[in-house]
Amino acid sequence: MTKSAARDPDAIAARLEDIRGQVRSMILSGVLKPGERVNEQALAQQLGVGRNSAREALRSLERSGLVRIVPNRGAEVRRITLEEALDLYDLRSGVARVAGRLAAARLAPSEETGLEGLLRQMEQALQARDGVVYGVLNIEFHRVLMSATRNPRLIEVNDSVESELQLYLRKGVYSVAQMHDSHEEHRRLFEAVRNGRMHEAAEAFESHILTGKQRMLDTMTRGGER
Repeated sequence: MTKSAARDPDAIAARLEDIRGQVRSMILSGVLKPGERVNEQALAQQLGVGRNSAREALRSLERSGLVRIVPNRGAEVRRITLEEALDLYDLRSGVARVAGRLAAARLAPSEETGLEGLLRQMEQALQARDGVVYGVLNIEFHRVLMSATRNPRLIEVNDSVESELQLYLRKGVYSVAQMHDSHEEHRRLFEAVRNGRMHEAAEAFESHILTGKQRMLDTMTRGGER
């Protein structure tokens, strides 16, 4: 990188966003665990960046709810309580209601095709009883739906809420019955969105998130709270 490029504000912002994305992935993948302290210097060395860049990335992640910066102690990955998770689900359901209405009004043909393909893949995961693959496809299905809203601020809020929830939720815990219920909800939501039925899509997306909240509680009941 040339000196002029290194001083360019857009290049600096892009570099910081890339570092932030790497740390965010480390948190959401479990490399950095809830409650774990994050040493700035060690993180900077691991990522091959300066300590100031690592510090700025952590501050940004504090604003998005993934990191907590404690005076005289530094940064640590946040722990999300059950009560906080339930509050986040309620917030997410409200965002989903708006998103369903907007997606039904603004869905592009390429997005419709993409969602239809994801539904087919989820059907295959359901038949294979593969909860891990189903979970990955589920995230992508929601991402495409949110993208269809064409509302960057709404997408930003949803991403923040979903990221916080991932600090609490387990990975790959879908039962076959849960996958089946989720898949049917996706189908109803998709049909409402693709046919431009805005009110129905809004209700279907909100309901899908709220039933997801109940699935999370059912999973905890089966396995015990961690």
